[in-house]
Amino acid sequence: MVQLADIQKQTKELSEEDRKGLVAYLLHGMSGLPSGPDDEEVERREAEMDSGSVIPISHGEFLAQVGRGSR
Repeated sequence: MVQLADIQKQTKELSEEDRKGLVAYLLHGMSGLPSGPDDEEVERREAEMDSGSVIPISHGEFLAQVGRGSR
């Protein structure tokens, strides 16, 4: 039986690209996760930005607001 600690140790030896692939694989296999906005929501939000009713923020501002700082 494979232990979680063994898998975690092995993932440290993977390249960053392979780790990203592993994360995508694991997330794809999980149920109940939101898939993201649908086309209608994207269109609505784009229209809001185009009309000026909302002001978009930069990627750096977004990261700061979610507590991740700039990268």
